[in-house]
Amino acid sequence: MFDFIFRNKNIFFYFVNICNEKYRSGHELSKYKEIIKKHTEHSNLEFLLNDPEMYPLIIETLKAFNMDQKGAKLTTAEKFKESLFLNHVKEDLIKLSNYKLFLIDRRQIEHEITGLLENVFCNLKVMETKRRIVGVSKALHFLLPDLVMLMDSKYTMTFFFGYNKYSKDVKDEFNVFKDIFIKTYDITRGLCLTQKDVDGKSWNTSVPKLIDNAIIGFNRYFDDCVMRFSDDSVEKVILLVEQFTKLEPTEKKRYEKSLEKQKDKILKSVREKIREKLLIRKAIEAGINVSEEEIEAYLLKKTGGDI
Repeated sequence: MFDFIFRNKNIFFYFVNICNEKYRSGHELSKYKEIIKKHTEHSNLEFLLNDPEMYPLIIETLKAFNMDQKGAKLTTAEKFKESLFLNHVKEDLIKLSNYKLFLIDRRQIEHEITGLLENVFCNLKVMETKRRIVGVSKALHFLLPDLVMLMDSKYTMTFFFGYNKYSKDVKDEFNVFKDIFIKTYDITRGLCLTQKDVDGKSWNTSVPKLIDNAIIGFNRYFDDCVMRFSDDSVEKVILLVEQFTKLEPTEKKRYEKSLEKQKDKILKSVREKIREKLLIRKAIEAGINVSEEEIEAYLLKKTGGDI
């Protein structure tokens, strides 16, 4: 669905607006806005990294983003800060802060930016659990909001790859991170996104966050269509997009096929959740108890320390 929601700015911002209407707007947003405000209060990242309030704020915001539950375990603010002073992480972060996603070119990505990102990604301590791409990408967005898009399993991975790419190897995880980073650059170039497109309202804080918002908005919209209209959900989405752009017959069939696959995944997920709830109810009725240790072990196995 990559080129489906990034065909033009009208479609793109339609889904951005859906995100701002339907995505979380409480504690999570307020903590995130505190971080963005910190960036405006400091003239550069070096001064920001010297702000002792920044490190606990990032950890608190990650907790608000559910990064410390369901098998995922965050590190402490102290360990997070300490990791910046190892292997030139702080120096590389400061260098990266000079780049903005809408002002860079592919040569800079290949010869400068990805090398710096790799060192930071592989050495920044965010999670105690093995998987790092979700936690590190979010922390990097908090530190470099104009360059890096935050990533997750539910929306980002499935959108770009069709499934949740998972690896316990840090280098493999970085390659996934790099792949998505380059795709966000391609999206930015393709839509000619600039700072002028960032209005600062709700979740619209930077160009990378706009891209994340569009992905979230599309998923929220399509999930809602599937639950409300079921068999007609694909047609509803196609008709929506056709209000903004002309689709050739071959394109339309390709999109319909992709949307049908996505619909089947959504319905399968819903059925699985219902099945789990029914099993839990039957277990309770039968007097079967499950310990907290068993729940934790199951979650770690199922999520790989990620949500």
